[in-house]
Amino acid sequence: MGAGRRFRAKMRDLPEDNMRPITVLATLLACGAIHAQDSAPKPSHAAAPVVTSDPAAKVGELERLGENGREVMVLGLDAPGFDKLKPSQRKYAYFLYRAAIAGHDIFYLQSHRTALEIRNLLEAVYEKRDSLDPAAAAGLEEYLKLVWIHHGQYDHWNHTKFTPRLLTFEQLKAAAQQAKKKGAAFDLAKGESLEKKLARLRPHIFDAKVEPVQVNQTPGADPVATSANGMYDPGITLKDIEALPQADQEKLNVRFALLRDKKGKRTVEAEEFKVGGVYGQDLERVTYWLKKAAGYVDNTFVETEKDGVKKLRSEPDANQKAALDSLIAHFETGDEAQYKAHTVAWLKTKGVVDYLNGFVETYKDPRGIIGNYEANVSIQADSEKITRLSQNALYFEAKMPWDAKWKRAKVDPPVATVVNVLVETGDAGPVSPAAYNLPNYADVRKEHGSKNVVLLNVENSASAKVKSQRLEAFFLPEDREEVAKHGDLARQWLVYMHEVIGHGSGQADDSLAGADPGTKLGSAYSTLEECRADVVALYQFLDPKVVEIGAVSAEEHLNAAHAMYLRYLVDQFAANANHQGDTIREAHDRGRQLVLNYLLQPSRDFGVRMVEKEGKRYIAVDSLNKAHAGIGEILVKLQTFKSMGDKAGAEAFFGEFGTKVNPAWRDDAKARAEAMNLPKLRAFVFPQLVPVMGESRFAKEGEKREVLNDVRLETREDLAEQMLRFKRWSKSREIAPK
Repeated sequence: MGAGRRFRAKMRDLPEDNMRPITVLATLLACGAIHAQDSAPKPSHAAAPVVTSDPAAKVGELERLGENGREVMVLGLDAPGFDKLKPSQRKYAYFLYRAAIAGHDIFYLQSHRTALEIRNLLEAVYEKRDSLDPAAAAGLEEYLKLVWIHHGQYDHWNHTKFTPRLLTFEQLKAAAQQAKKKGAAFDLAKGESLEKKLARLRPHIFDAKVEPVQVNQTPGADPVATSANGMYDPGITLKDIEALPQADQEKLNVRFALLRDKKGKRTVEAEEFKVGGVYGQDLERVTYWLKKAAGYVDNTFVETEKDGVKKLRSEPDANQKAALDSLIAHFETGDEAQYKAHTVAWLKTKGVVDYLNGFVETYKDPRGIIGNYEANVSIQADSEKITRLSQNALYFEAKMPWDAKWKRAKVDPPVATVVNVLVETGDAGPVSPAAYNLPNYADVRKEHGSKNVVLLNVENSASAKVKSQRLEAFFLPEDREEVAKHGDLARQWLVYMHEVIGHGSGQADDSLAGADPGTKLGSAYSTLEECRADVVALYQFLDPKVVEIGAVSAEEHLNAAHAMYLRYLVDQFAANANHQGDTIREAHDRGRQLVLNYLLQPSRDFGVRMVEKEGKRYIAVDSLNKAHAGIGEILVKLQTFKSMGDKAGAEAFFGEFGTKVNPAWRDDAKARAEAMNLPKLRAFVFPQLVPVMGESRFAKEGEKREVLNDVRLETREDLAEQMLRFKRWSKSREIAPK
């Protein structure tokens, strides 16, 4: 398909708290009827963190993990507006919610071949924790929670392996044996004992040197052979993949298996994700719930005429239904054309309840092609300002600093919306994106546009204490008041502009003859595209149009822009505390590091300098105009690489400015973060949708048949409760499982 699918829509959370959280769908039930939905209610306007009156609610900071609580901050989310939906809309959301949970395990399987097995082993022991040695139980609990958050033993962002901090192999072995005596069930391979299973998994849990890197895109390295994930069998090389038919190499929904015949001859095959194929049982359950959801799509009025008389008839929304139909067909057949058809219908759907479900982003594939499973369900919030931005996309396209031949002459306003998420699974959660821009197909984006979605309740989740600590630790005293006043607005509009006018801008050079530039850029594309979208936002925020659309007042425009530049550069400096080794592997990190390094070049004056005070480093932005000029230079270079498909140029540019860790920056930032116990990452516990059951009106006399009457939202789970419930619910077809 080419690199169109590789638009990096999932944006790393702008590290407000020195944390990185971070980016589709059926035939109707044969025996079920379409249930009419009333028109969507007016979206709820929720811009501030929710304060709930429920004393049992678990919203806001719930716990911290790791040494001194520095690894992860876990936050509980609410989703304002759910109770304002029509009952049919709440049911629609519930069945999409169940579909998302049904696919949750798939991403473990993609993350590493042992990730799901490790999680299941740990969960089986954890559920018998009351009988364990307290020290072993505590160590197991911390490691299991990190496995839940990262979907395995590799860091979600750094792609490097982590091992238990407080748990030894001997403790795990003793705990597993004790749990077995208390009735714990372990999924053992045929002829394998628990002891052999533990011995086999030992290096994958406890040895950091065994398959240390999950995604390796270092130029010059074989990205397939040197990466540890579940999308390629061990022993497969990039050369093996490139020997396959081109169509197999470019498939979104496959994994590659290494097979040997009786004589030992090796072959590599592409195996499709579909019902009856790879992840078949999980996808069958996903489609089961999607078919349930199809019975509750929105109704629209359609004009019909009979015998010269025109009438309005209520029918299921054609686009909403087609999106579900095509997605189910994709999962059932593996046909990617059905998924593309789904994305077109999904773009045209304008329901108050929205969702993603499928193989979407490509972060965990070192080649940047295979989609990672993710799902979410959301409800619309206040989208007025982001809509104004999207309506001016053509204006901003014309103001881009690159060559006119790479500017798009026609830009249809992209769909832009703000939502509160109800659930995110797979690659989308518990570590959540700040926003996403989809679909990733270049041809669909060109013909039908894109949808830009900002996750409001994720964005609004923050710790005031951590924010204050970071402000004090990393910003110069003279900048703190300005950043405190304008920093949140700057963060919001960086996200908006990154998604809405960043990813969708520009076009390929005519010399590519219609080929997708991403195909030529290969593994360099992801980093380039995320950096380019960031730099578009930084460049365009100084345009007076942002005042006109209501982003900021004219009086505060330049102060907000200065705060945006400071936040972006200082946050990236602070993020150096989280880097491991000498190489930055994650796409967003490379892009931000490039911007920071480029503007700090000692031989150039971009109005940005590194200030040292009392042995600590700070960023100063002395001239907004000079910094803006430097951002413009970066943007022109990135667009040139993209439009021309210049992989060598892109790799050299990022190799010079974005890929290498600066040890002095890392040590300085790390010392300050450790001194304040600042968490590196935030993860989320999502609201629980609770089915409200009642007796069916259509039950026969004497028959007891329960149906879904309504759905309510609760926020009473912690991370462990939610993850264990997901495990139970993912395999269940009961509407109200225990």
